[in-house]
Amino acid sequence: MDFWELMKYLILGAVQGITEVLPISSSGHVELLEMILKLEEEQGLLFLILLNTGSLFVFLFVYRKVLAALIRSAFLFVFKPSAREENKNAFFYVIKLGIATIPAAIVGFLFEDKIDLLMTKYGGLLSGIGLLVTATVLLLVSQRRLHFGNTEISYKDAIFIGVAQSVALLPGVSRSGMTTSTALARENGVDSALKFSFLLYIPISLGSLILELYKALKNGISVPSNAYYIYYFGAFFMAVLFTAIAFRVVFPAFKSGKLKYFSFYCFLAGTISIILSII
Repeated sequence: MDFWELMKYLILGAVQGITEVLPISSSGHVELLEMILKLEEEQGLLFLILLNTGSLFVFLFVYRKVLAALIRSAFLFVFKPSAREENKNAFFYVIKLGIATIPAAIVGFLFEDKIDLLMTKYGGLLSGIGLLVTATVLLLVSQRRLHFGNTEISYKDAIFIGVAQSVALLPGVSRSGMTTSTALARENGVDSALKFSFLLYIPISLGSLILELYKALKNGISVPSNAYYIYYFGAFFMAVLFTAIAFRVVFPAFKSGKLKYFSFYCFLAGTISIILSII
């Protein structure tokens, strides 16, 4: 086992954790760091699964009470007619999350292989362009008068947010940045936009995880050497740790609605990614 190679994977995991919580594209940053750190081997399927699963575990923990309440209310609405009136809002909220999940599921199913192929050939360049797209969207939305507090996400909002999430399947385009910006542009409150965006991350991430695990079991998983199991699980641990830290430390900056600062950062990161991919 090479100590410095292990440190590179720990850094990748930490960056994945921090950027997953913020509107700055975790995939774009992982791709950028792979170029900067010059990892010895191309990253395999197992590595990507572990990184995203690490962040997913934290999201499930952070929103455990909200998820439990939504599941309970949806169950009561369906199976206990006398309790439908008091649980209808939560049930319809779950339906809206389901609606918003559909566009990304369709795009992922139809174009996943094409996106993967493009990433293999032009990962750094595409991630850089995606970061610039994210920066532009964040900057445009930051110019609007933002509303704070809670508002009701409508079915139309859910459709637009779902389409925005499907666009974020492109490398370097931030999922949370696109979905939150779309919700804010439709004049939803910051709290409602963030809650819906991060809850929406869970079903699409679970779906992707199940699909990738199925493909891995079908095609087999290989690593360059046994040392890479240590590298990968080290990255997984760091993804869990830093996703949790990001929720406590840097997420409030996102919640405050200061999108322009994230926009400026994405412009910088995107430009660096494009330059490195060219040279």
